[in-house]
Amino acid sequence: MGIFRTVLMNASGAHHEEPKKGSYEWKKEHLTLEQLARTSDNKEKYSGIPAIPVDIGYNSGMNVGGAKKTGVMSNASSNPGVIIGMGLTTAALLGMFKSSFLGDKVGAQKMMQYRIMAQFFTVTALVAGVTIFGATYEDDEHAK
Repeated sequence: MGIFRTVLMNASGAHHEEPKKGSYEWKKEHLTLEQLARTSDNKEKYSGIPAIPVDIGYNSGMNVGGAKKTGVMSNASSNPGVIIGMGLTTAALLGMFKSSFLGDKVGAQKMMQYRIMAQFFTVTALVAGVTIFGATYEDDEHAK
């Protein structure tokens, strides 16, 4: 049941939801005092937000030779053709919008053709970059 529905139903007094079996609230109602003393309240320990695994969060603490380059600039420097293609595609789209708003149907068609060419260039650059990376990649563990 959603949190808003639960709050609304509890505020109106129309519905009282039974605590889930196994929860601390259920245990308080159904266990003896001796059994309850051995049971801990894990409400603060387990929240509804999943934890970030250590191996992917916080740079994983595996950087031994300085900071690892991450982000857009690192990816752009590894395959600049994709970034150029994205820019050309965006420029063609903006030109198409401008021509459409001005009522120039022939100009809009021309810009649509330019957009398709730019997308073809982008996909080709992406595939070429992956192919070149795959051909030149050397696994450090395999080399040892």
